[in-house]
Amino acid sequence: MIKIAITGVIGSGKSTLSQCLRNLGYPVADCDAISHAILQPDQAGYKACVEAFGPAILDDQGRINRAALGAIVFQDDARRRQLEAITHPLIQAELNRQAKASSSPLWFAEVPLLFEAGMEKQFDEIITVTAPLETILQRLQQGRGLSPQQARARMAAQMSQEEKSRRSTLTIVNDGDIPAMQDQIQQWIKEKQDGTESERRIPQ
Repeated sequence: MIKIAITGVIGSGKSTLSQCLRNLGYPVADCDAISHAILQPDQAGYKACVEAFGPAILDDQGRINRAALGAIVFQDDARRRQLEAITHPLIQAELNRQAKASSSPLWFAEVPLLFEAGMEKQFDEIITVTAPLETILQRLQQGRGLSPQQARARMAAQMSQEEKSRRSTLTIVNDGDIPAMQDQIQQWIKEKQDGTESERRIPQ
């Protein structure tokens, strides 16, 4: 099995690439979905977060309000690192479980904070999805309801697109041209399966 991470800054379009791969029949683990799952009331991440951040992060039903939690951690680097210390090991454990359960020769995982979490060593290949800055800001404001200031703060909390690309084996631009993106990933997969792709080189 070749384990391949899909990463990129918030709003770059990682999920679009993931869906393309699912349409081609490949398994794609979703760290955002895992993150939601581990913060459910019956999960270990829930109790740890409530202890760390207090009842103010809970909604009327006693569930974690991710918007309220995000408002805390994206304004305070120390609090963000505190949250990551809780969630990243749990996410990593679930990724390992899903990979072991898969029989696919190519196994993908969408990992937004791959480099920030120090998880890159777990993967054989890394794909970074990028997009023009104005496109990203538009997606965050229209798709997630963030203000321009909130959108820029979310981006500032992550490693830059340029640095993510430098550390990756493949960069795919998602500027809205979905057919072009599909063609690029299909060609890359074909080269890998045919053995014609050049040797992997991830800068250390």
